Amino acid sequence: MATYKTARRENLLEFLKNHPNSSFTVREIVSEMEKHEETRNLTSGSTIYRLLRELEHSGTVTRTIDPENREYVYSLTDSDEPAVNMRCKVCGKVYSADTETSRRIKEDIAACGDVAPGDEIELLVKCKKCRG
Repeated sequence: MATYKTARRENLLEFLKNHPNSSFTVREIVSEMEKHEETRNLTSGSTIYRLLRELEHSGTVTRTIDPENREYVYSLTDSDEPAVNMRCKVCGKVYSADTETSRRIKEDIAACGDVAPGDEIELLVKCKKCRG
């Protein structure tokens, strides 16, 4: 799938860069972006969600679950290193490991001599839904 540098995508990235140590739900991102004149008309929940999924797949954004409200939250990946992604071998859903888990996995694999710095790592797993 081609990636385009649209105004919406660039505004979303700018928003996340301005909040480097924060995580947001899609609803929170839309709400915050609607507060600003320059991004007010560039946001919709479905567009933000689609853009976040694309950015997550590329490793730019990390998706995790907020333990308090059990909603997905998104944040800018806090490292220049690509994240470790886990892809369900049944349904194809992609999950990104958090930064610390990614670091540990990369260290373990590097100890075997099978990965170089900056290499992308994707693990095939069965997600909870597909495990039944």
